[in-house]
Amino acid sequence: MKFFRDIINFAKQIFRKKSAIYELAKREFQAQNKDTYLGIVWGYIQPLTYVLVLVLVFNIGLRTNPGREIPFVVYLVTGMISWQFYSGTLVTLTTVIKTNSFLVKKGDFSLGILHIAKILSALIPHLVLMGVAVIICWFHGIWPSVYNFQLLYYLAATFFLLLGFGWITSSTSLFVQDVSNIVTISTQFGFWFTPIIWNINRVPEKFRWIINLNPMCYVVNGYRDSLIYKIPFWSKPYETLYFWIFTMTVLLLGTVIFRRLKPHFGEVV
Repeated sequence: MKFFRDIINFAKQIFRKKSAIYELAKREFQAQNKDTYLGIVWGYIQPLTYVLVLVLVFNIGLRTNPGREIPFVVYLVTGMISWQFYSGTLVTLTTVIKTNSFLVKKGDFSLGILHIAKILSALIPHLVLMGVAVIICWFHGIWPSVYNFQLLYYLAATFFLLLGFGWITSSTSLFVQDVSNIVTISTQFGFWFTPIIWNINRVPEKFRWIINLNPMCYVVNGYRDSLIYKIPFWSKPYETLYFWIFTMTVLLLGTVIFRRLKPHFGEVV
C-alpha cells in the first residue's frame, strides 16, 4: 500500500507544479541555440537535412523505395519525425539532472518536473515538423483526414514512454556514467532496428513479433497509419495492449527508481 501511495503522492506533487513546469519549458525552449544566428531554426534544419540526405541516397544512389507505392520522401518523413523526437529528447533527458545540478541542493524543488519541462520544450519544434509532414503528404496526393488527429494519441504515448525512461536514465547515470553512453549507442542502433527506412512487411511474419518488441515500432507505424494509411489505432489491439503495458511498466519503474535515488543526488553532483 505504501508503494502505491508514494506513487500517487508523487503524481499529485507534479500536478501541483504545473505552473513551474510551464515556465521551465518556456525557458528551455528559448535557451535552445540562443547563441546561434538562426536560433531555433536549427531544430528544423537538422532533421530535414538528414531526411534529404537519405532520400538522395535511396532514390538516386540505391534506386530503391522501401515505401513501395508510397513516395519515399513521404514514407521516410512520416517515420523519421517520431524517431527524431524520441531519440533526441531521450539523450537530453539522461543528463537533465546533471545539467541542472544547482537545483539538487534546493530541498523544496521537485526535480521530477525537469523531465516534463524538457519534453514539452522539445514538443514545440516537433509539432511544427508534424505540420510539415502533413503538407508533404498533401503535396504527394495524400489528403489530410480525421485520422491525422491520431497523431496526438501517438504523441501522448511517446510522452509517457520518454518520461519513464527519462526518470530511469537521468537518475542512474549520476551513479553509473556508462548509462549515458548506453543511451547514446542504443538510440543510434535503434534507428536501424526500427522500421524507419525499411519496411516491416519485408520481415517474415513469424519473426515480425521480435521487431514489434521495440515500443517505438508501434509509434513509428502509428504515425504512418495516421498520415498515410488511414488506419485507426484500435484496429491493432494486441500491439496497443503490449505498448501500454510496456510503457506503464517503464513509467512505474522510473517513478520508483527516481524517488529511491533522489536523496543521494547531492552526494554525486
